[in-house]
Amino acid sequence: MFQLIKIKQKYNYIFEFLILICMSFISTYFAFSGHFFNISHDGVYHLGRFLNVADSFRNLNFPEVVNLTHVSTNSYPGVAINSFYPWLTGIIFIIPNLLFSNPMWALFLSFFILNIFTIISINSLLSYLTSNRLAVFTGIVIYQFNNYHFIDLYSRVAIGETIAYAFFPIVFLGMIKINRSDKFGFLLLGLSMGLLVNTHILTFLYAVFIVILFIIYLVLFDRKYLLDKLIQIIKSSIVAIFLGMYTIYNLVHMITNNHIEEPSKSIIALSPSGVFMSTINNEIGEQGAQNWSMGLPVTLVVIFLGTYCLVTKSNYWKVYGSFSILFYFSLFTWIPYDLIKDSLLANVQFLGRLLIFVLISLSIGVSYLITFRKKNIKVSLIFGLNVVIIIFSLSALYNYHYNYFGPGTGHSKINSENYYGMINNTDTFEDYLPKNIEKDNSNTKQNDNKKILKIVNSSPKEITYSAYSAKDVDYQIPFITYRGLNYVISSNGQKVYMSGNGKFIKVRLHRGQNKIIIKVRHNNSVYLLVVSMISFIILVIYMVFIKFKLMHEQSLIHRLT
Repeated sequence: MFQLIKIKQKYNYIFEFLILICMSFISTYFAFSGHFFNISHDGVYHLGRFLNVADSFRNLNFPEVVNLTHVSTNSYPGVAINSFYPWLTGIIFIIPNLLFSNPMWALFLSFFILNIFTIISINSLLSYLTSNRLAVFTGIVIYQFNNYHFIDLYSRVAIGETIAYAFFPIVFLGMIKINRSDKFGFLLLGLSMGLLVNTHILTFLYAVFIVILFIIYLVLFDRKYLLDKLIQIIKSSIVAIFLGMYTIYNLVHMITNNHIEEPSKSIIALSPSGVFMSTINNEIGEQGAQNWSMGLPVTLVVIFLGTYCLVTKSNYWKVYGSFSILFYFSLFTWIPYDLIKDSLLANVQFLGRLLIFVLISLSIGVSYLITFRKKNIKVSLIFGLNVVIIIFSLSALYNYHYNYFGPGTGHSKINSENYYGMINNTDTFEDYLPKNIEKDNSNTKQNDNKKILKIVNSSPKEITYSAYSAKDVDYQIPFITYRGLNYVISSNGQKVYMSGNGKFIKVRLHRGQNKIIIKVRHNNSVYLLVVSMISFIILVIYMVFIKFKLMHEQSLIHRLT
């Protein structure tokens, strides 16, 4: 009998795995149909920074803390993107670049893997909450196939945020396990927080805020085993610190030593009319953050679940349904967010980003509803809902892919032929530059056409300039430096060692042709990178060991019974 149960479970796992692969594939395929990808400025920016890291690994080097290659044309070589924007979880996009000579195959595989991680993540959360597979499947569909997710994933191509979107459910799973006194819950919470700090700082701060609320809830309303739970949270923090040590150090080191141009602050709330039109038209164009929509079917599910909460006494989905609809409508312009446009909340910029909380809550709420009302809900109705959600989101993706590019959209077609040219020759962002750097660029003011400067060679380790001068003169190289970093400069074979000063590098040009080589010296963060990577490997191996140990123990229990 036990053998029959094992065989049945084995086939169930295989079937679910195939469904996972199919869902990931269809989530990816339509974004690459026609042998091109519809790329945004955000997308070019992120792919450029990942290419910089991939080039380092390709040359068997550790990535530098600044970017010398694949830098936006309206920025400067030496900009510290790698220090300010975490890249470690971007390994999802970096490794395929090392495996494929065709960059479009690498990009397709990267998004395919990212979608797999997103589905596995939300599946892990929902499977822990309910054993009803239809309920879990419906929650996965809501979280994966909603228009907001596809806006972030394929329209904005905000790769950092979408990787964070994939890991975010594990934060909730870790907290729920801790609340249920699972002694290994701290591992999941620590892993998820470590992944987020190595992915997207803003989303990491969301997670920190959620954990703080969780602690407040435990202290005020659920004091059973309080000390044990607080110890678990502290242990998860230690795990997260080890995983994020490299990112945290670079970020703190650069911020404390430099005055950096901060991203613009604003609070763009959702517009009722704008969201209504984008919902009705099933659009996922990124322009106009006030118009971001979850899609018609998912929006109707939010309204239905929220309304249903008013007529039911059950607490299982009432909390999640009520939160979904109340929080969703709190993101609109009828709340006077202009009054706090200069507050800390302004760092969020687009309140549509907070739809991630609506979608996680909705996925849990719907899963609970199906689980505890299964006798009153037709399977065909739920299955039909899932099909409708998938069709709507994929049709929105298809229409965006073929129609949303050209003047005014900030989008272009990228393919294997123009891939590297577009990455290297596109204006994107001037983020993370030292303040007022352009005020020191005296070369642009004097406009001396007799001086010619060009990059003759660049790699993640060093950059070589050729400069012609009609006379001996001091000249500023448009290469960014930062306080706290050391640079090695070679001008016509003569080495100069200097510390960054937050300005361009000034060298002495001699009459005729000059050759300038600039390198950035490794700092202590390279050792922390090794610590973070080893910590992650050890944690994953330990968690796999625990998983197999628990499965073995369950197998023995089945045999004895």
